[in-house]
This record gives sequence, structure tokens and C-alpha cells, in this order.
Amino acid sequence: MRRVELVNLKWKMAILIALIEFVFSVGGVSADALRRLATEGNRLLAEQKYDEALEKYRSAQVESPESPHLYFNIAKALERQEKFDDAITEYRKVYSREEPLLGAWALYNIGVCQYRQAEQAIGTQDYQKALPLLEQCMESNREAMKIAPNDEDPKFNYEQAKRKWKEVLDALKKQQEEQKKQQDQQKQDQQKQDQQKQDQQKQDQQKQDQQQQQQQQQQQKNDQGTSQTQQNEEQPTSGTAQAEPQPVGEMSREDAERILNSLPQQDAEEMQRFLMPRRGGDYRIGKDW
Repeated sequence: MRRVELVNLKWKMAILIALIEFVFSVGGVSADALRRLATEGNRLLAEQKYDEALEKYRSAQVESPESPHLYFNIAKALERQEKFDDAITEYRKVYSREEPLLGAWALYNIGVCQYRQAEQAIGTQDYQKALPLLEQCMESNREAMKIAPNDEDPKFNYEQAKRKWKEVLDALKKQQEEQKKQQDQQKQDQQKQDQQKQDQQKQDQQKQDQQQQQQQQQQQKNDQGTSQTQQNEEQPTSGTAQAEPQPVGEMSREDAERILNSLPQQDAEEMQRFLMPRRGGDYRIGKDW
């Protein structure tokens, strides 16, 4: 984008006008001081010593606080430092009913600042910020063209800002499409992760339930084993005296005598004969098979 520079005719004319104003508006030593301060400020600005140039211009403003030419020079120094917001503020103070062309140049330079700000936003891919700045740039150049319709610079910058605006708009649409794709992909990835997490939680729960069931079954077995052990401990041990089981079909001597004593005499004799010992040994009831 073309811009008003110190080396350009417009900037030289602005300086010349400022010096003429000082000569005719202030008399005596003050005029010489203002001329000297303005000259030194212009020299420092050309040498890119912007802070020192600003100091000279502001010193001159003390004697001529309403001078639009000094506002213009201060704004140019701030623009060179890329302090675009401050420069725009100073350029907007450049208004002279007697010199409308100076106001047109200020509007043109405001457009330059706005275009540079848009370029900075484009550099960081902040297209949403760049679009309104380019729109402001076009508006500033339109206003300049109204005041100076024969000036080609505002027309050129207006067309360039318009082309850049379309490029940025396309870039913004593409950026938004890419962001939407990324968001959709992130959403799908998140859903997949959530599903995997749910599946894992379900598997963990099933595993936990299975382990709990196995533990319960093992506990039941352990309880049954403990109960059986207790029952076995309650039964007499092998060392405890127990009544010797009587063989089936056999009778002890004591039982036989008790039975004989309870029978009538005749029956007792009969039973006595029957129970006579045979080849020694125990008394038995019935025959040996």
C-alpha cells in the first residue's frame, strides 16, 4: 500500500505549510524559535530519531497549540513508530477550514494506519479483526476522495484495501471450515473415548462381580468345612471307652444267667442244658453255621 512519507511531495508540502504558518502567525523571536524547532523535528524524523522529533514538535506546540500542521507532523512520527492508534488520534485533529487538502492527507494517512493494523492481524491469522480494519481503511480513503477527488493515492489505496478485504474474507471462511472439521473430529474422538471408558468400566464391573461371586462361593466352602470339622470334634475319639458292640447272634455269660434266673424252674433247666459249653469258649445261642 502506498502511504504518505516524509520524502514524498505531500509530506514536504505539509512541512512547508507549517513553516509558513509559523512565519506569518508569530512575530519576532517566537517565529524564529518555532522555525528552528520545526526544522530540527523534521531532520530528526528523517534520521528515524522519532522520540527526539516528537519532543521538538511538542515543544513547538507550546507556542502554537492549535496548529494542524504540528498535529500532522506528530502523527507522522507516531506512525513511523507503528503506534497506529496514537497516530490516528493525532491525524483526526488535523482539520483546517482554510486548508481542506491537509485534512484529506490526514484521512489518507489514517487509512494507511488502519491498513497496517489489518496486516498485523493477518500475520497472526486473526482474520475477524482484520476485516473491520480494512473496512475502516476503505472508508477513510472514500472520505479523502470526497475532499480531493483528483488525488490518485486515496483511490489506489481504496482499491487495494478492497482486494485485500476479499482475500481475508476467503481466508476467514476457509479457517472457519478447518476449525469446524477439527471440532467435529475432536467431538468424534471424545465420543470414542467416552465409549471406550464406558466399556472399560463395564468390563471392570463384570470382573469385580465375578470375583465377588467367587469369593462368596469360596466362603461357603470354607464355612461348610468349618462346620464339618466342628461336628467331627464333638464325636468321641478312638481313645474314649465305648461299649463293645455285641456280635449278632451271640450272648454274654451275664446276659444268659440273667435270663435263666428269670425263667421258671423247668424252663431254666431246659435252657441250662441248651447252654452247656461245647468244646470250650463262649456260650452261644443257636447253632454255629
